[in-house]
Amino acid sequence: MRDKKGLILSALLGTVLVYSNVSYLTDFFKIHKTLNYLMIFLIFIISILLFISYLKKGNKGLNSKDKLFNSLIHKSDTVYIMINCKNKKVVYLSEKVEDILGIKTSDKSDEDIVYQILNIPMIKNELNNWDKITEYVSQMIEYDNPKYNHKMWIKIKIYPYKEKNEEYFIIQVLDATKEHDRQHLLISQATDIKARESTLNQITAKSYDLEMNINLTLNSYELKYFKKDKLYFGEEKRGKYTEELENILNYINEKDRDLVYSNLNIEFLKDRFSKYELDSIAIRYRLGNKVKNNIWLESTIFFITNRQKNVVSILTKNVTESAESIREQNVMLQNALNDAKLLDKSKTELISTISHEIRTPLTNIVGLSDALLNEKLEDNIREDIKNINDSSNEMIHIIDGLLDTSKIEKRLIEKNEKQYSILKLLKKIEDSAKEYIGDKSIKLNLNLDNNLPVILFGDSRRITGALNEIINNSIKNTDEGVIDINVRGEKINNEINLIVEVIDTGSGIDEEKLNSIMTKETNKGLGSVKSLMELLDGKLEIESKVGEFTKVTISFMQKIVEDNKIRKMMNNNKNAEEFSLKGKKVLIVDDNKLNLKVTNRLLNSYDLDITLLESGQECIDFIKEQNNFDLILMDQMMPGLDGISTMNKLKEIENFDTPIVVLTADAMQGQKEKYISDGFDDYISKPIDKSELSRVLKKFLKDQ
Repeated sequence: MRDKKGLILSALLGTVLVYSNVSYLTDFFKIHKTLNYLMIFLIFIISILLFISYLKKGNKGLNSKDKLFNSLIHKSDTVYIMINCKNKKVVYLSEKVEDILGIKTSDKSDEDIVYQILNIPMIKNELNNWDKITEYVSQMIEYDNPKYNHKMWIKIKIYPYKEKNEEYFIIQVLDATKEHDRQHLLISQATDIKARESTLNQITAKSYDLEMNINLTLNSYELKYFKKDKLYFGEEKRGKYTEELENILNYINEKDRDLVYSNLNIEFLKDRFSKYELDSIAIRYRLGNKVKNNIWLESTIFFITNRQKNVVSILTKNVTESAESIREQNVMLQNALNDAKLLDKSKTELISTISHEIRTPLTNIVGLSDALLNEKLEDNIREDIKNINDSSNEMIHIIDGLLDTSKIEKRLIEKNEKQYSILKLLKKIEDSAKEYIGDKSIKLNLNLDNNLPVILFGDSRRITGALNEIINNSIKNTDEGVIDINVRGEKINNEINLIVEVIDTGSGIDEEKLNSIMTKETNKGLGSVKSLMELLDGKLEIESKVGEFTKVTISFMQKIVEDNKIRKMMNNNKNAEEFSLKGKKVLIVDDNKLNLKVTNRLLNSYDLDITLLESGQECIDFIKEQNNFDLILMDQMMPGLDGISTMNKLKEIENFDTPIVVLTADAMQGQKEKYISDGFDDYISKPIDKSELSRVLKKFLKDQ
């Protein structure tokens, strides 16, 4: 616009200048005034024509840019949306929304289409916690597109954008099906490899005499015997593989050395990996010295790709005996494999039993003691109940650790992230440490940065496990003195790098043991802290001097949920999170009467109108008569109709739109996502955490 105004102004100025000059010339040469006016008119017309030509050229350039932009959008597998934040109107919506997402645009307004996309339960839940300032990226979500014959997965990105006084959200809906399929394939392959490794570990000791593992990436090996009286290649050892192979060949009959070398040299093994020829190879050969000339060995070579490392495992056994003996051995191997499968199945069943049968009564103890602690009690009674509550929570943490056993063995353990109060977490750790100190002359100091946020999002259970391990290690190695726990944070946008230092005046750690902790993989002591930090994408640092001190520092990133400063919470009482929901009607469904009692006690402080039912069918019949509840809290494990079946039947009732939150002792990783994908509106694990309960009540009741 500025260019257009400039051209018009230039044309007018040019005309004025020409007019003044022409006037001078006419006066000088005595030219007639009519000719003077004609010249002025022609010059003005030429200026206008030049201006119009410029505009056409500019518009042509703009039109070609628009065509290019529309062409790129049309060919993309992404839906683009632009929304005005002030009036909630859709400024732009890709034409391909019907092709990509299967939404009929002719039947709906642009705003309705956007509402349908953003109202997907998992997206809706995540957006409730979005700060609307930073970029939002969702996880991959299963999406039902009627035009697809297979499962479709999508990912949503939202970018805040400002222009002058207007604010916009630019939304991308991406087809993530191929990305999901690739990830799923990688996980399946990893699981298969781990299963094969586990099976081998179960049967090798019975079936073979020795094992040699070779890391081709590092050119290293480890040779170990299962039967100590059959040392075919000398003592157990480890070192550089290419050098050891030459030594092994000296133990082998000269006639068989070429066979062994051709199958075991490092170039041949690497070539197999490069060609993805990963099927096992078996070779038979004789030992070389005169005493053992009649001893035949069979080595089976397995090719394993594990965590970007190419590993060769060679299992060797004596096959001198008759074919009948070999057949019997194969039968024994198959039986051992079957036993291993049965053992794995039994372990899975045991884990499931622990999760539900043992965890359920513990949740009742925690729930009732939580409810009692919110009441007025004498100091000695309050202290006893608090001890019961803390011990029950500790037992639940122990059980949760047992639930991770199978995943730890297969190295598929995952983070279990949720909201938590950093102050509560640290106070519980402090109380536990004081109990562990007992009669020792140790002063424990918890020093908190007053500017720490109140509520964070992360794997609080494993953070607790790591800190307990560090502090307990300090207590164990300190007879008297001081243990300082310093907690601070470095904020980066809506995240914080949480840094915890534990400094003791104990016996210290010698250099050899310190190196062992930092380099070896182990689930004991500070080695387990190293594993937990790797899981949390964090860091572990240890500084120590024997006889003087040990300083252990861990750091890890956490998302900030509530940025109120922690100093504002220091003197708050335990009822600070409670609020009134008078008039709101809540239905609780659980076949366990004690569970009903616990949940009812926890909800009493919110001044709710509560109804208790003991079965899924009773719930369905009741809703058909009185469909006027604001929220339903429903147990999953019920006889007859379980929680999922009951929920599905409720949704078939006309005009039923009450949110349903599942209550379950099934707290294993990934269950929340599973229940929400099944159709529940939210998830609370047992024992019911008061902050989680408050979150759900606020979400569904407080703002209605």
